Amino acid sequence: MREEIIRVLEEPHKYHYKAEWLESKDLYERQLFEIFAFGNIKEVPEGVTLTSSMRSKLEKLTLITLSETHNELTYENIRQQCQIEDNSIIENHLIQLQDIFKVQMDSVNLSIVFLKRLDCRDVYCNERELAVIENPRVTKEYLVNNLRNWKTKLKQDILDQSR
Repeated sequence: MREEIIRVLEEPHKYHYKAEWLESKDLYERQLFEIFAFGNIKEVPEGVTLTSSMRSKLEKLTLITLSETHNELTYENIRQQCQIEDNSIIENHLIQLQDIFKVQMDSVNLSIVFLKRLDCRDVYCNERELAVIENPRVTKEYLVNNLRNWKTKLKQDILDQSR
């Protein structure tokens, strides 16, 4: 793997890789960018070698995915989903991700609550066929449906308040 690709994947504050995935001509590099754009740590195929920094980044990306579907998580759930063995790593990741979300950590009960989300994972819009990820969670259709549901809920809330 080229040093340039490793450097991009290891960049500490970079969490979006869709542009690199779309621009990549090399099949192996494109698959890596696909995993980092839309996948989680459990979706890394056998034979794909990650540096420790790349693995750490993918753990964080998996944690971002979890933040999009849960309001509260236990450390145990995070350890299983992100394949992390140590609670201190979880807490370090949460601190490093403060530009993505705000959390309240409970080190006694080993749980976290997501207070505010500031960013999300890349959105798959069928721009190119996927080679590694079978079912990306965040798609254009998923977002449009969520926005429609939110709009309906807001309208209903307004109607309920006006009565």
